[in-house]
Amino acid sequence: MHNLYQNILNALQKEDKEQAVHLSIEALETKQVSVIELYEQILRPALASVVEEFEDENDLIWKEHVRSAIIRTIIECAYPYVLKEQASVEGEREKVIVMCPELEDHELGAKMVADFFQVAGFNAYFIGARTPFKTIINAIRDVQPKYLVISVTNFYHLLSVKRLIEDIKEITTTDLTFVLGGRAIDANPNSVSETGADIHLRHFEDIQQLIEVEK
Repeated sequence: MHNLYQNILNALQKEDKEQAVHLSIEALETKQVSVIELYEQILRPALASVVEEFEDENDLIWKEHVRSAIIRTIIECAYPYVLKEQASVEGEREKVIVMCPELEDHELGAKMVADFFQVAGFNAYFIGARTPFKTIINAIRDVQPKYLVISVTNFYHLLSVKRLIEDIKEITTTDLTFVLGGRAIDANPNSVSETGADIHLRHFEDIQQLIEVEK
């Protein structure tokens, strides 16, 4: 696993999109890694490491954008393997909406989480970043999800998440469980209860435990 991570990271550092995608999909095809392992042990740390690699913010911004774009392509190419690894369920699949706060631009983590839920046997609706409040309400009413997952990367958005959850609870009558994840939440776990959410999601295992609790 370490060698694969290093090889993919080297390709990302060279902005070699073709090589990074090839190595990732080949690893999935040969079952060297699962989708979850690829996301959690390779893509997520490779994305986070760009912050440590560049001290100059002017370099960091464009380098981060390029790396994010390549990783986004890998995630999209991995979707057939998400379906192959998807857990079988009895009856209708539970629904989950995965989104970011309205002003949050970082959505790659949320995209990975949507695939995590899909692998776990859910029907995942990825709304993504910059979704207006009224649109979120409409999505909740139409989809009727069991979980609303909010991915927060920027610490400054925690207050808006609190307001968002309060407003959703006020407007909708849906029996909804609020799940928070992302860098800002991991660094401040108390924000889960402070925002009125129910669950802190860190890893794929947390989704599996969620399923076990409900059985």
